[in-house]
Amino acid sequence: MKDNKIHIYRTRTKFLLGVFVSILTLVIVRFFYLQIVQGNELRELREQNINAFEYIYPKRGRIISSDGIVLAEDRKVFSLAIDIEQKPSEQSIKKLADLFSEKIIVEDLREKVGNSIRYRRSEIVIEKLTQEDLAKYLVSGADITGFSVIEGYERQYNSHPSIFHVLGHMGYINNSDVEYFSPKISEYNSKLWSKVGKSGLERVYEQKLQGEHGKRFFQRNARGDRRVITDITPFREGEDLSISIDFEAQKLAYELMNDRKGSVVVIDLRDFSIPVAISTPSISANDLRDISSLQYQDLLNDPARPLFNRAFMGLYPPASTIKPLLTIFALNNGYTNWDETIFDDGFFRFEEEERVFNAWREGGHGLTDLEKALVESSNPFFMNLSIRYEKNLFVEFLKSSSFGSKLCEDCYPHQFSPLIDDDWKYKNFGKELYKGDFINLGVGQGYMLTTPLHLSLISGILAKKGEYELPYLVAKNQSKLSIREDITEEDWNRLQSSLVAVIYSPNGTGYRINAGELKLAGKSGTAQVVDINSREEYDEVRVNPLLRDHAIFIGYAPHDDPRYSIAVIVENGESGGKVAGPIAKKVLEELLNDF
Repeated sequence: MKDNKIHIYRTRTKFLLGVFVSILTLVIVRFFYLQIVQGNELRELREQNINAFEYIYPKRGRIISSDGIVLAEDRKVFSLAIDIEQKPSEQSIKKLADLFSEKIIVEDLREKVGNSIRYRRSEIVIEKLTQEDLAKYLVSGADITGFSVIEGYERQYNSHPSIFHVLGHMGYINNSDVEYFSPKISEYNSKLWSKVGKSGLERVYEQKLQGEHGKRFFQRNARGDRRVITDITPFREGEDLSISIDFEAQKLAYELMNDRKGSVVVIDLRDFSIPVAISTPSISANDLRDISSLQYQDLLNDPARPLFNRAFMGLYPPASTIKPLLTIFALNNGYTNWDETIFDDGFFRFEEEERVFNAWREGGHGLTDLEKALVESSNPFFMNLSIRYEKNLFVEFLKSSSFGSKLCEDCYPHQFSPLIDDDWKYKNFGKELYKGDFINLGVGQGYMLTTPLHLSLISGILAKKGEYELPYLVAKNQSKLSIREDITEEDWNRLQSSLVAVIYSPNGTGYRINAGELKLAGKSGTAQVVDINSREEYDEVRVNPLLRDHAIFIGYAPHDDPRYSIAVIVENGESGGKVAGPIAKKVLEELLNDF
């Protein structure tokens, strides 16, 4: 009997132990499943319950001209977005795609919904709803859940084309934008921005203009129902940008170009700001907002190059406008003086290479000294000087005049005027500079190239007797610069008097400007587009308007108290004094009338 009881006890014990082990095993398996298999999903649901948020998008800062005109600002628009409070159903996705079949592809919509759930942020479905789109959605909205109409902003520009190249434009962000902004903007998060500045001031001052996103945190359950807003991270609207451009003068300069290709750049010599910088032809930045890739490509392929910023990027031979600057170099290094004379018979003969260079005036200028060479623009006189130049001294002088360096930190995009030295020529042509090169360099032709911005600065250097600062649109560079020459005050005065005579002497190349009481000083130039070795070739070239010389003028006013320097380039305009100079006169008059 006793043995029977013991057997029954042992059987029950084994049974209970088996039940306990089974239960424990089930608990362990369930725990493993929940922690490992479903862990990520459950953690995501928990986080969604307490950590859901939506971004608060800031308003981009305005861009305002020096005369108080708003040139760029954000305007409110409405867009259709995925509502992160409630996951759209498959039925709603299909209905919305059918409703806007011309704008939405159902596969793309599913992907956006997936991204919205994954990153817990709202995704834009349709940007800038039209009034018709908005009405259509509101009528059908009751049957479509998981989407909502949100407020946003669209960049609106003053429609005048003169400001396009200065302001730049906005565009959808790409990999090159991320590479550009990441080192420049602390903790840059490209996923927060759909559009960024692509060019001009919009790009340079992206961080200042864009502001900072805020976040609105709230609790919601797994069904997507919002419970309580728990926190709001403050956002910062973009800062306004005040720029040096005088809009009225800017418009006038553009209109004076009369659809001709070229540029006008003015520098205010009181602080070296830039009140005028136009490139023609141009477009309105508004025209690029909804442009197709095909239409954009058409603009890029347009022979007139309306997207190209000639003011900051165009490279042109400075021609005779470089002669006053090189006069400083020649005087300081003893290559000439005001009493030296040559007989200009319309040619310069370089005996060493048995080459003959033609002057622009048939028959030449006769007996010519330095002042006459400047006023009447004698090429043989300056060619005769150029073969005396020491290469190293010449290169250092160009470097001190800002050749080979960036002139303006907030002018984007920006091109250097190349520093012509042995390294440059070897890199581009496989050989070093030789004496014959300086004949063309000495009259601003050959390898010498400058931007309109640089030409305006050179004019400012002449006006300020060698002292200058780097120009700017917004942020001033405080450093003061100087050309590395130390000529006498008397030499400076005689040089500036010669530049006045260019305009007011009947023999001056700028006499046809009819400057009147403007008190203008300056120098005209005619830059060859193609190499011409004879007058017969020149007559042939003029038949093709695209091969005609560029018209150039640089100057400053008033000449007795310089306030503005200017550079004007009219591509294929032929005569600097006749074509470019009158434009400079009218722009300077507009600016000076403000005082």
